[in-house]
Amino acid sequence: MDKFVSQLKNRFRYISFRTMLTFALLLLYVVLLFALYVPENGAGRGNPICLALFLVFFILLLLLIWFWILRPFFKSEYETRRLIEGYLAIEPGEDTNQTLLTPAVNEAEKSIFHILNSPQTMNLNKRQAQYLALQNQINPHFLYNTLDGIRSEALIAGLKSIADMTEALATFFRYTISNVENLVTVEQELDNCRNYFKIQQYRFGDRLQLKILAEEDSGSYLLPKLTLQPILENSIIHGTEMKIGAGLTTIRIRRMELRLLIEVEDDGVGMDEETLERLNRRLDYGMEHPDETQKSSGGGIALANVNNRVRLLFGQEYGIHVYSLKNVGTTVTLSLPPVTEETKKEQLVSGVGAGTKERLIR
Repeated sequence: MDKFVSQLKNRFRYISFRTMLTFALLLLYVVLLFALYVPENGAGRGNPICLALFLVFFILLLLLIWFWILRPFFKSEYETRRLIEGYLAIEPGEDTNQTLLTPAVNEAEKSIFHILNSPQTMNLNKRQAQYLALQNQINPHFLYNTLDGIRSEALIAGLKSIADMTEALATFFRYTISNVENLVTVEQELDNCRNYFKIQQYRFGDRLQLKILAEEDSGSYLLPKLTLQPILENSIIHGTEMKIGAGLTTIRIRRMELRLLIEVEDDGVGMDEETLERLNRRLDYGMEHPDETQKSSGGGIALANVNNRVRLLFGQEYGIHVYSLKNVGTTVTLSLPPVTEETKKEQLVSGVGAGTKERLIR
């Protein structure tokens, strides 16, 4: 008996079974309606009590159709679309209240999960990761040696500016390529920004100016690697470079009550309201609609990349928002949780995969 009840309860998880049961109830309703309201002698026609009971039953039937069939169907369709966009479904059996279309869909979900988590797939991914790691070890090593050689030749020739530029470029690449996935301190990101700005100054000269205003204790907070430099680069390319005369970029870092707020402000050419609205809309779409971040090739892609990584790690309540006025300047505001070495395990969002999360918190 218990086994029969368990099997029957499991059948109610499927929209296909609910549809058949609801259709059977609807058919029963029509038969009863015909039997009571269209008898041969006309008895029962117009009975207000019967009419009220049938109206109540009809409303209950509509509610049953909505809550049992339509809402679970829309939710199932939403989960399918998320799977298409790259979000993996939860482990089969993890959510006992999950509503599925049919038993076949449930079996397909289990098969996909087991294929993705099979030892063969894991080993293949591991071998690929080892190959890429070896390749990335070789390429930077060759690059660093080459840049050091160029720097040495420049020093021998007395070209100190070329030697300094080469050294700055080697330092930038070393920071950029090594351990890309790790969290770093704000101070490390600021050092990388200073180094990148030094490289750009060889190109623009005195046209570029950088000011960093950071609270004393802000340097120990953690953020994803390569978060500030893309924003600074975007500020120079789309703001200062297009401006006539010198330009100032200011980085402000301050700790709010529940957030770490970073602002990168420039006095460049700014942007009009339509462009600003389109850019913020692409940033708001974020990971939910990745195609939206690629519809425009005119800037914003680096910002979208930073925004997506921040949201992936810390949640949708954090990320980038842009403020701008035409011919006045642009301010890129980045909000982050105040993560430190002591709190990073608790403050990384639970949605991060176990392997990725383990690499990040090391």
